[in-house]
Amino acid sequence: MADRPSRRRTPSLRTRMVLIAAATTAVVLMAGAAALVLTLRVVMIDEAMDASRLRARDLGALAAGNALPPALPIGHDSDLVQIVAADGRVLGASANIAGRPALELPRESPGSTREVRVASLPLADSGEYGIVAQGISTPSGPATVYVAVSIEEVDEIVVLVGEISVAGIPILVLLLSVAMWRVLGRTLTPVETIRQEADAISGRHLDRRVSEPPQYDEIGRLARTVNAMLGRLQDSAERQRRFVADTAHELRSPIASLRTQLETARASRRPVDWSRVSADLLDETVRMQHLAEQLLLLARADAGTLGRTRTAVDLDDVIDIAVGHLAASGPARVDRQGVEPVQVSGNALLLEQLVRNLVDNAVAHAAGEVRVGLSVVDDEAVLTVDDDGPGVPRERRQEIFERFTRLDGARDRDHGGAGLGLAIVADIVKAHGGVVEIGDAPLGGARFEVRLPVADAQYAPRLPRKS
Repeated sequence: MADRPSRRRTPSLRTRMVLIAAATTAVVLMAGAAALVLTLRVVMIDEAMDASRLRARDLGALAAGNALPPALPIGHDSDLVQIVAADGRVLGASANIAGRPALELPRESPGSTREVRVASLPLADSGEYGIVAQGISTPSGPATVYVAVSIEEVDEIVVLVGEISVAGIPILVLLLSVAMWRVLGRTLTPVETIRQEADAISGRHLDRRVSEPPQYDEIGRLARTVNAMLGRLQDSAERQRRFVADTAHELRSPIASLRTQLETARASRRPVDWSRVSADLLDETVRMQHLAEQLLLLARADAGTLGRTRTAVDLDDVIDIAVGHLAASGPARVDRQGVEPVQVSGNALLLEQLVRNLVDNAVAHAAGEVRVGLSVVDDEAVLTVDDDGPGVPRERRQEIFERFTRLDGARDRDHGGAGLGLAIVADIVKAHGGVVEIGDAPLGGARFEVRLPVADAQYAPRLPRKS
């Protein structure tokens, strides 16, 4: 015996959803942190350069008025400020570079401004600097104001923010994962309850149902769908049980009759009339064969394979074939003067079975007359079979199409057989996309009306039927 392929155990839906959410959150937070750090660096550098431009403008105004203080003001200890004349003389400097030589940077003409970034400055310890150079006019001649801000300090702040973000991301992801684990646990608890209840339902207890949450959300709809499916399974199982029981009951009578006749003939001490016995046995055998054929047709209907092969069928010709033998030798007169030439799309053999069953049923219950009609109404082929019998009570007109149904006093075994004929009619009509209804016939009995789609509005016209 071949071993079953082992199934790899996968994490639960709850675990997978938490892992996906955690991974997604981590990626989003990391991307957000990176964007924050980069944006923060750009913004801080821009703000520092803006402040440098303002300071250079203010110092230029002081130098033009010959009002420079001994030590030029700076914003941070790492900032550098120096005013250099065109001939290289230092006119003023911040306290942190007082007495140092002039910056070796290009001089600017009065009114012009330049911004540069340098990797290092000779007057500074180390690090990148952003420099604003603005040309001014002083009483002693043109000069250039240099204001340098340290980019390294900005980078230190940015790195600190980045480290805090990186340290906080795992904590945020962990908190989110715990919260999602609890929320999903509460959300999926009804689903697990539904699964356990559905798993406990066996084929013998299809009347049980799963619990339905009061809210009408996805889980509530799932529970209602499962219960609806269980209801359909229960109905199907009950129909199958009834079908099997009724079939066994119907087969028991002819089999018992066959056995009784054979045992009687075998035990008889008198000469046996084997011609009579064989005739009786043949009748019972034909009856069982007919029942088996009906059961096979119903099985095909249940499997959805009934009437798949279709062609254009002259329904009036089918009626002639189906009722021809009854019109000649049946107990009731069959009138088909109301049959018009109509063509439908379907299976000729099944349609013949449909007509034969309807006419057989009408003949079995008619007092003396059966009337068959066929016409086209609103692009539908309308087949009517009327009889002058007792009719069908209104409250039982739908029940009559169920399998193994025989109305009291009207469908005994001599007339209605096993009670499958009209059930077969209903299945054939359904397979052809039509409807069948029961009403009151003008003759006083029952009217069976079948509506089927016509084959095609463009089918070839046919000559009128001859009376």
